Amino acid sequence: MTQNGQIRRVRAEVEIGTGIGHADTHRVTVRDHDLVTDLIGKVSYAELTLLAITGRRPSPGAVRLVDAILVSLMDHGLTANALAARLNYWVAPEAIQAAVATGLLGAGSRLLGSMEGCGRLLTEIRADADGGTELAAAVRDRVAALVEAGERVPGVGHNLHRDGDPRAARLIEVATQEGYHERYLPALRLLPGALAELTGKTLPLNATGAIAAMLLEVGVPWPLHRGFALMSRTAGLVAHIGEEIENPLTPEIRKMLRTVSWIEEGR
Repeated sequence: MTQNGQIRRVRAEVEIGTGIGHADTHRVTVRDHDLVTDLIGKVSYAELTLLAITGRRPSPGAVRLVDAILVSLMDHGLTANALAARLNYWVAPEAIQAAVATGLLGAGSRLLGSMEGCGRLLTEIRADADGGTELAAAVRDRVAALVEAGERVPGVGHNLHRDGDPRAARLIEVATQEGYHERYLPALRLLPGALAELTGKTLPLNATGAIAAMLLEVGVPWPLHRGFALMSRTAGLVAHIGEEIENPLTPEIRKMLRTVSWIEEGR
């Protein structure tokens, strides 16, 4: 808006568009593949996810890895994410999308979303190794920097699975079976030892660490890793909302909260 109130129109100096998908009156395409004739009923959700993100048709092994990742993160019990979604649905049942979004917003560096931090760490370690640093030294240096800064080392430790995350071992097994284990998984395997050497703490690998390495192995960059947690947990949250409809927890939780927040008469 100019000073005299006239609307100023500015022509964009860059071309605006997308290479991911297009649609017109009769067709829809994803990465130049016809959605109806080439994809629907012919590819899995995991395969289309990799195609959309990387722009390349993935190998069967890569698809199996992503399927395994999506399965591994779908649910982890009555977590803060699930409880938040259930509570929100109770007060706004007309908007299931808001309830699911509430649960997804809790995917952070400490719960569900920590593969992003591990993916970044492994990417940095790999860059150091590609630059000539011996892999074990690269791992030790990066872990030392995190320890000195007072930060957590992503990819290791779990507040529930203290003796080892069973999902991590299985995910690494799948990656090894499919031949996606040579570039980032070796660095991941060295993280617990480097941390133990520096701090004396023995922490096992966790699922999000394994997932970060696997996603890097199939060509998904670390800034997108948390998105896979969101894709997977969405289905789990929908399941929790379905259970909340049939067997609600919220009324009892509200009753408990009212009890602890009640102001005693006469005070």
